[in-house]
Amino acid sequence: MNVPNFITWARVVLTAIIVFLLLNGFYLSAFILFLIASISDYFDGYFARKLNQVTNFGKIFDQMSDKILITSILIVFVQLGLVPAWILVVIVFRDTLVSTVRMAAAYGNKVIAANYFGKLKTVSQMVWTIGIFLQLVGLESLAIFNVLLSYLVVFLTVVSGLVYMVQNKEILKG
Repeated sequence: MNVPNFITWARVVLTAIIVFLLLNGFYLSAFILFLIASISDYFDGYFARKLNQVTNFGKIFDQMSDKILITSILIVFVQLGLVPAWILVVIVFRDTLVSTVRMAAAYGNKVIAANYFGKLKTVSQMVWTIGIFLQLVGLESLAIFNVLLSYLVVFLTVVSGLVYMVQNKEILKG
């Protein structure tokens, strides 16, 4: 196991801890761990490039760990009444389609790395999640901002999914 993949695995483990903390009312602790997990996303890529440890597994697993982190937390936020379920459905729908295309590409020995729009989508979801966490720990004044940000997240999620499908239309043709 290399350093970047270790960091990615740590993000997945942190996700389970964050969900546990959220479900038990330890919102501030969950928020701090979420910030650490989010920052780790930068560092696994940084170390992969710096240490020349970019692997096909790492390219796929890094993206999947982001999805695990965001989706798991958003599920809890839906349960807590902070996020409308339809937004989570849009996110899961897009991520499932993209993952399906990636799996199809893998059968052809092709690894598809994240594109700019996918990265922008992930950043917007993380910023939105931070906003919801801040609202949860006492900054209720962010509620309107979070609603507006949720629509940006939906827009970027849909656009990034469409761009991804267009960029990989050859794989979709089978």
